Amino acid sequence: MDENNESNNENGIRRFLEQMESTLGQVSEYKISGRIIDFIKAKFGCNPPRVLLWERMAFDFAENHLDDESGWGTYFGPKFVLSAEDGRTVEHPSIQEITPDIISYWEKRAKESNHPVFKARYSNLVWDFSRKIKGEKPPYLIAQIFIDSVIEIAEKGLHKHTKDTIIKLKRALSLALSINDKERIDKLVDAIITYEEKIAEDDKPALCFSYEFLVKNKKVQISENKEQRIIKSLEERFERLLKGNDYNTAKSVAFLLMDYYKSERYQIRNILSKLEVMIQKQADQVSPFVISIWLKELYSLCLQYGLKDKANKILIKIREVGKKRKSGLKVETRVKISNEEIKKFINTLIEGDLKTALTRVAVYYIPRKEKVMQQLKDLYKKSPVLSSATQKILDREGRIIAEVGSLEEDKEGRIVFQISQNMRMMSPFLRETLEVLIKKFNLDTKSIVNYFYESPIFDEKRKDFFVRGIKAYLRNDYLVALHILVPQIEALIRNLAEESGLPVLKPSRSGGFHYKTLDNLLRDDEIINALGEDICLYFRTLFTDQRGWNLRNNICHGISQIQDFDQAAADRVFHALLCLSSKRKEKKE
Repeated sequence: MDENNESNNENGIRRFLEQMESTLGQVSEYKISGRIIDFIKAKFGCNPPRVLLWERMAFDFAENHLDDESGWGTYFGPKFVLSAEDGRTVEHPSIQEITPDIISYWEKRAKESNHPVFKARYSNLVWDFSRKIKGEKPPYLIAQIFIDSVIEIAEKGLHKHTKDTIIKLKRALSLALSINDKERIDKLVDAIITYEEKIAEDDKPALCFSYEFLVKNKKVQISENKEQRIIKSLEERFERLLKGNDYNTAKSVAFLLMDYYKSERYQIRNILSKLEVMIQKQADQVSPFVISIWLKELYSLCLQYGLKDKANKILIKIREVGKKRKSGLKVETRVKISNEEIKKFINTLIEGDLKTALTRVAVYYIPRKEKVMQQLKDLYKKSPVLSSATQKILDREGRIIAEVGSLEEDKEGRIVFQISQNMRMMSPFLRETLEVLIKKFNLDTKSIVNYFYESPIFDEKRKDFFVRGIKAYLRNDYLVALHILVPQIEALIRNLAEESGLPVLKPSRSGGFHYKTLDNLLRDDEIINALGEDICLYFRTLFTDQRGWNLRNNICHGISQIQDFDQAAADRVFHALLCLSSKRKEKKE
């Protein structure tokens, strides 16, 4: 009886899978997983056959997994990771659940399935996990099945989401190159170009993937005609975008063209001049704050490509725009947030007594690593090509001071760079919040410093520094305020380290000792435990990381120029002091 039931189950499962493959047209892995779950619930309840669990697992893995926290070292990763009440990390699906039998089953399914989306998923899993689970290399046939399936998915538009098809095309190209299958590489080149032309939309920079996959990728050899076909498409898209109002998308396409023409200065000058004209056209439509950001980006690009004469002219325009910026907050209409809504939010933020309001403001404006990582993932989904591009960070002289790699290769760099950008964009909101806060509680130097000194890490011997620094800050003398207060941040972190029993000195080459750097302290586990990971990452971005604002190093080493001592920097240093003063641990006797 049991054997009959098992045979019936196998036949029923086979019919279900065949029917699902034959009836599904445009589909996603998420939808397939949902159909499998519904079938399990309807037919087997809580005791499904193991093959159905293997089927569900196959379509639950997250493709092109960016997080390295799983430690798998694989292309696929868990769909989600949760923390259990006992502190354990729970991931689904887990690589620990995969067995050699499951790999063999997926390999069998890759060969017998008819729907390309199914075949692509099974074969991709086998290629990714075989070495780790079975300790052996998968056969080339598996890679070929995957590549052929992806080409068919793109040609017939079988996947529900274009971004997932783009990701699969990139993966297929990587596999084709790894097995040196020239015939399939050539087919993929055609499939990639054709697919982009089929789905391209001017307002979606993520759809400029042919350049990144085929032209910039030096491992791929394409004909001159195909290369020029890609470049011509980019140039035509750029010209259409210049006629509209979407500057950021036009800039994204310009980045690709500038990368291609990087050795042809006249082409670079032409592209940047067109972006400059586009900015000028929008001067009356967006806030001076946004125009200033765009011009600063343009200025850096001019320096990067050796166009110093053009950079100097743009610098004059930046100063002109700076004069037009009002002290009040002007919100771009496209943001769809009215001044009244902002005022209402700020008033809610500073409700209650002084201590409550200051603490709430300190907490609210701390960048959260988890949220930034999600932001980066969302940006990657919208624009995988641009998220993979290396960003060069230049100083005011046009020198490259740091590089930020792709999200896959340089996650920390991307997080720091994104936090830095977010902080810049939030500067007007922080300024407005602090102005309302100071006015509501009639704050002066004495009341602010007294609040700071309720924290045990503020040293009485250094009180005069804070008095003079805050006094300068309140009278908008940011040059003086930043020179005084930034070194005090470092002193406060050392105080916190000593309070935590952490050595602040390390041996020097001369045989004596010198202080650990601020960056070293902010990376120490004891300091991270005391302040929290988010604050330590925030402080590194603000004070010590070249990919961020790097205030401490730029000021203390005489790198900052006079225009760098601005309100935004001073507001962030004041906010950092609020964060540190919120540490209210009892003083030791």
